[in-house]
Amino acid sequence: MMKSLAPRRSLATLALLLALLAAAHPSTAAATTGATLRFDPTFAQARQGQTVRLEVWVDNAENLNRVEFTASYDPAQLEPLDAIPDQEGVQLEIGSIFADGYTPQNEAGEGLLQLVAARFPADGPFAGQGMVAAITFQVLDTASPGLYPVAFDPASVQLLDPDGNPVTLAGLTDGSVRVPPVATAIDGWITREGTSAYGRTAVTAFFYPGPDQPPVNWARACTDEDGNFLLPVPEGEGYIPPDIAPPLTNPPEGPYEWVFVRLEFPNHGSECYWEPLDDEVVHIGWHTLEGGDVNEDGCINIFDIVRIIGDFGETASTPCFVPFASCPASNPPGSLAPASDINGDCQVNIFDLTMAAENFGLCSNCH
Repeated sequence: MMKSLAPRRSLATLALLLALLAAAHPSTAAATTGATLRFDPTFAQARQGQTVRLEVWVDNAENLNRVEFTASYDPAQLEPLDAIPDQEGVQLEIGSIFADGYTPQNEAGEGLLQLVAARFPADGPFAGQGMVAAITFQVLDTASPGLYPVAFDPASVQLLDPDGNPVTLAGLTDGSVRVPPVATAIDGWITREGTSAYGRTAVTAFFYPGPDQPPVNWARACTDEDGNFLLPVPEGEGYIPPDIAPPLTNPPEGPYEWVFVRLEFPNHGSECYWEPLDDEVVHIGWHTLEGGDVNEDGCINIFDIVRIIGDFGETASTPCFVPFASCPASNPPGSLAPASDINGDCQVNIFDLTMAAENFGLCSNCH
């Protein structure tokens, strides 16, 4: 037994010694990784007629005096805008690294971005991280939805020191511009706990042109009896009534247009989701609303249990319906359901109480 463990111990000791040696003496390769050149952001989104800006950054530079590169783009989709209007042609914007230097070549057009930039000699070489250049594209009105790369030509890229010697280049990161399809609708399937009749769940949507911007329009749809809905996306800007409260939070970061979707039905916990408008039909999938929030305070708690117990035994003649102003019943069948009837069986009974008890402590994510 001891004999068979000896080789394992030797291997473990050797591995530990090697790890300690590596930590004490980092490899030369790790210490000299070299500079990188990248587009920032690497992914941007804009619709036809909109503009988008991409910057070129260098990271981890040492003794850098000159940068040369050519990058390609699709001229059938993107048009570069001139950053220096008082000069002939279309030019890139020069970054802070070379702001006081000179640019033997600075051209944007016919599918190519071409730049040669050098620092002013008295400023000395550059080290660290900084912006080399920037380009603003306008998405053509005739652009087709798709993802369009803005890519470096590796053979063209040179980083040079003051003596004209190459600076080690560790990597290149390309950019891209996405032209999204026009979202025309949102769909999904919404069920409710405790019943198989899923009609009249309200799906309220607020539409945002981007992060840190207020909603520009809204719309609402009601699910059919199977729980399905299809909500058309309204065009342009529209009036949002003061009683239709948009969310208190801003859209997530990211180069998207956004929709905030709120799902709600009486006596159930509401649910809310941010979805990017990144497809012609945005699918939010399947969601189930949990029952028990009879006082509609956003949580299923002791107050709901107390109310259900207080209403316990109330009944209504069948068929009955739950009143809901956001999605009113067409040709309401019969009588009003009791106020604490969660599952819609026209009575407040042990099933409603059990459902609230099972969901005790759950709170809506809309608050």
